[in-house]
Amino acid sequence: MKRILILLTAVLSLYSCTQDTDQIDSVLESAELAAKNSSDNVELLRAWTSNSSSPVRSRYVRRFVVKVKNLAYQKEVFIHHATPSGNWVDIPLTYQQSIGNDEEIWVGEVEPETEIYSDEFVVKYVVDQQTYWDNNNGANYSMQVNIGANLSEEIEVMVDQYYTRFTGSYFAINVDARRDYGAPGAVEVVYTTDNWATVQRASLSYQRYFRVGYSNYIISPNQFDIDKWETSVRVDANVSSIEYAVVYKVNGQEYWDNNYGKNYTINQ
Repeated sequence: MKRILILLTAVLSLYSCTQDTDQIDSVLESAELAAKNSSDNVELLRAWTSNSSSPVRSRYVRRFVVKVKNLAYQKEVFIHHATPSGNWVDIPLTYQQSIGNDEEIWVGEVEPETEIYSDEFVVKYVVDQQTYWDNNNGANYSMQVNIGANLSEEIEVMVDQYYTRFTGSYFAINVDARRDYGAPGAVEVVYTTDNWATVQRASLSYQRYFRVGYSNYIISPNQFDIDKWETSVRVDANVSSIEYAVVYKVNGQEYWDNNYGKNYTINQ
């Protein structure tokens, strides 16, 4: 029995040392990433976290939108993300579109059924044998599980394409907008169903609580002062395509998200 206790103590001690080592390694990597210079060649535009669990399934959703300079044709873009185990892993992003000024949008998402990512992450851009970082100006990014959206400081309003849908005779539009505590804001969708021969407008409603799962909600404003806005408009049954943009009016200013001058298009 004494030998068993000694062996058990040794194993637990080794396990504890391993965990301590993993934690130290994670802290060291976090500090190393924070020490890197953020580059103008890569920028996180939007990050999203939510827990969209149901009684039979859990999904810990993380989505990302990143802008990069087109420095070469061959390139890779990642979210370099910490895990609870103390490791850091790469989440690959995929090319979405070019937006002018020789810049590109890359996007990605993960929906694990267990909470395998912790709060901290940075953006990693590998091109032409060089690696560029966006580490939130040395602070690294940090988002808990059920926060909603975090927008770049240069962005006041952005369409949430995941929750924007066109089904049957209804067009549901969902938007993130930055809270201005000095003045109430208003969000509108400007859209056409006939290639701009006619133009329609609809006001979005502020969502104090936005449901993302069976019993999970995003609260507006969240820790990043981002609000959720949403509406649903009815269109003719024969409409198969809608082109649209959104405008956020606050404090005497207008801020547009028109997909970098291309407008958004959504089809049945």
